Amino acid sequence: MNSKKLLAIGIIGAGRMGAHHYKAVTDYGARVVAVHDVRLDAARELAATADTTRATTELETFFDIEMDGVVITTPPPVRFEPIQMACARGIPMMIEKPPALNMAEGRRCLACIAEADVIAAVGFQLRYHPLYERLKTLIATETIHLVRTVCTIDYYLTFRMPLWFLKSEISGGPLPEQAVHVLDCARFVMGNPKPVQAHALATKNMALARTEFDAENAIQMTYQLDNGVFGTHMNHCGTEKFSFEVEIVGPHLRLHAYMTDNTIRGYLNGEIVNEPVVGENRLGLDKTGAWLHAIETGDRTLIRSPFSDAVETLALIDAAVQSRDTGRFVHVEELN
Repeated sequence: MNSKKLLAIGIIGAGRMGAHHYKAVTDYGARVVAVHDVRLDAARELAATADTTRATTELETFFDIEMDGVVITTPPPVRFEPIQMACARGIPMMIEKPPALNMAEGRRCLACIAEADVIAAVGFQLRYHPLYERLKTLIATETIHLVRTVCTIDYYLTFRMPLWFLKSEISGGPLPEQAVHVLDCARFVMGNPKPVQAHALATKNMALARTEFDAENAIQMTYQLDNGVFGTHMNHCGTEKFSFEVEIVGPHLRLHAYMTDNTIRGYLNGEIVNEPVVGENRLGLDKTGAWLHAIETGDRTLIRSPFSDAVETLALIDAAVQSRDTGRFVHVEELN
């Protein structure tokens, strides 16, 4: 879709996700006018690709240019300052996941966004995937009792990722860095129920010689949502093949959505389901396109993951993370 107006977009964070968003912005028909990164060479490289001279390590310099939106792809501990500065200028935001490192920071960010009343989307792209849109439609009128999700990836086998992903102080570990996507997707397909409590068991028993990394490779999580559904999540970031899976169980259904082959399998009300899902979602837009179109039109309903809802997924993650140190279920209402 081409923009009627050539939107001017800034990008904070010139790493892999910054480059991804640059492509998505330009594919939509908008332009990148400024790039910020703590590494000046990285900012300059992406700025050169975008054909702009505004490359900087200073946020004040970055924001000293007119822009219609800003993409924030910083590591999770670096969220509040750029969000606060964008809010002060009334600039719409696309914020990569997780929305913040923990709920204490998430609430600070949300307070700024709510006061400024700006468009603020979070980069949960699975909400725009036609596979999960279809699963959401199939179960819309059904009773659900259980949900199971799986995330597997090869980080501890190949180390083909930004190294900070495996440093808990920066990434928060696999729950906020990886599991957050598929757990948010589970909430999405069920109509965004809120978390009640969560518990996680986690260990690092791979790559023991790599002492610079402390993120766990194996996690099992259990949780409760306020729609009465109990959930489990299995996460492993040291296995050969990537997978995102969502399985829904109720009295008359068991449906399993496999992202790797874009298929929903199982049964629903006595009928066998084996349905490949291809094509676009109903919007015809991905997460970045939906955000940009919302800026153009003012239609915030295009955004399937507003910051205000994304912090509910963050609460689920934060409760599980905090439970690792207590050995008990952590209720969301206890989170700092």
